[in-house]
Amino acid sequence: MRIQAITVLFLGSALTAGVAVAQTDFAPENTPVTIGGVEAVCDGTGLEARSDARWSGYPMRLEFVGKDGQYLGDEKVNVSGNGINVSVHCEGPWVLMKLPAGTYHVSTDVAEGGHKDLTVNVPGHVIVRFPNAGGAEDRVAVNR
Repeated sequence: MRIQAITVLFLGSALTAGVAVAQTDFAPENTPVTIGGVEAVCDGTGLEARSDARWSGYPMRLEFVGKDGQYLGDEKVNVSGNGINVSVHCEGPWVLMKLPAGTYHVSTDVAEGGHKDLTVNVPGHVIVRFPNAGGAEDRVAVNR
């Protein structure tokens, strides 16, 4: 009886994990991953990450910004077109993908920002603005 319960628990976890991966893959920050045959990376958090020379090799870059121009995170992005259909969930404000040149449909959802659909030409760099997302930036006085 105990072995059956463990087997059911394991099988249920495996099925749940399989469904989550099929819907949207979570991409860890600053680590290129291959999703549906497309190399993608989430980054843009911090000056060092933004100046990383590796990211210039990605022909598509999406940057997510809020109402005052501050970077947003926690976005879900689906890119489709030219035989490609890739979904990724990122915590950082940049989504970069190595896509062949062409035109793609991009569908995005940003926490507290809402949904947007847009057309992106690759190669290209697009700033995706969510004017209702993000609060006031925290400003710290620096004594010099």
